[in-house]
Amino acid sequence: MTGNTDNTATSWEAPPLTESADAQDKAPSGPERRGSRGQETSREPTMKTAELERRLHDHFIRPEDRDAPNGAGAIYLTEVVDPEGRGRRADAVHIGLWQSRGGGRIDVCELKTSRPDFRRELAQPAKAEAWWASSTAFWIVSPGIHITPPADLPQGWGLMVPKAGSRRFRVVVKPEEREPEITVGLLLTLLKNANSRHAKALRDQAMRLGTEHHRHVQEVRATLASASDPQAARRLKLFDELEAALKAEVGEYSWGDVLDPRQTAAGLAEFMQGHRARLRSKQARIDEARMLDEVVKTLQGAARTLRAAPDLPATDSAEEEA
Repeated sequence: MTGNTDNTATSWEAPPLTESADAQDKAPSGPERRGSRGQETSREPTMKTAELERRLHDHFIRPEDRDAPNGAGAIYLTEVVDPEGRGRRADAVHIGLWQSRGGGRIDVCELKTSRPDFRRELAQPAKAEAWWASSTAFWIVSPGIHITPPADLPQGWGLMVPKAGSRRFRVVVKPEEREPEITVGLLLTLLKNANSRHAKALRDQAMRLGTEHHRHVQEVRATLASASDPQAARRLKLFDELEAALKAEVGEYSWGDVLDPRQTAAGLAEFMQGHRARLRSKQARIDEARMLDEVVKTLQGAARTLRAAPDLPATDSAEEEA
């Protein structure tokens, strides 16, 4: 398969389907197949779109080659608008840059992780039509042929599925190949997408570097403080415990998982005000309960005194009435 990043270029020759693959194509399309006695024998591979896309990226360009000083020999783009700008987005586009690795080749890939999604693609071929003339090959990529049966593929479409234990995908159906038409619209959409991808990569890298820098500064501060001022070291330790409890870092500016110190202080102050109010209310209830307890004890003491008092003698008026 051309367009790979191996040291030697290979052809797009599709390997013959094995008996197991033919049997799999004829097997039920449910999540699992059962043996003659009904026991489970194997489970069809399932995969989310993000995982399938990541593996396809690895298929075209090895991760260790992506930051190579002399380039990866290819470009891999995602969510690329069609050359005519009609909103028909290709899930992935691979462009070979080196002659030894499929230079000039453009592979347009549609990722399908469910049978309904595959049927929708077949029912609405506008996306394939929008990219057909601008591509060397049009591919369907899925976790397995139980989702995208080869017999259902339109004429000229290719089919790739992941290969167990390998970075490379298996070519199930070889696509029709042609010389792509290089138009201004194609160049513009590829350049726009490449620029957006590059800008996003730079933003992600800047955020990673900013987080690492903040962590490094905190470590240096903690080291210097512990060496010169035990009190400062203790306060920094308490600050680290606060960040751990908040599950976030406190920095000069609020971005990502970093909290602005003023916003953090305002939030904590509001929380503590409510917390103190709850504590005061709780203490008032405790004091009231203690007072009632004292009253009860006093009344109980008075009752015991009355019960222990001797009977009083009868008065003169009482004798006269008798």
